[in-house]
Amino acid sequence: MEMNFEIIFYKNERGSSPIEEFLVKLAGINEILFNQTSKAIEKIKNKASHREPLSKHLESGLWELRVKAGTDILRILFTFEKGQRIIFLHIFIKKDQKTPAKELEIARRRLKELKGG
Repeated sequence: MEMNFEIIFYKNERGSSPIEEFLVKLAGINEILFNQTSKAIEKIKNKASHREPLSKHLESGLWELRVKAGTDILRILFTFEKGQRIIFLHIFIKKDQKTPAKELEIARRRLKELKGG
């Protein structure tokens, strides 16, 4: 039997998770996108889903979970950690084809923080 991955939400220095807060807000404003995101999160727990179109490697240490509902595109930037763990670093609604540099920067900063940098 294949072991599932554990999903961990990045927490800031105050102990709150911007990703979980985003998802709570999303549930209230876009139920369809929220539901698609929930399904994608369930899928990514299974190693078989660690490929396109659901997820894509962006750069060293960073991947994105790709969710689409109608014209809405949501991305969760994440990393893998030893012990079958996926850490969600950042979440945002995407407006353009290309992932905005500022969104990538947030994920990079959080990844560096996790690695003790």
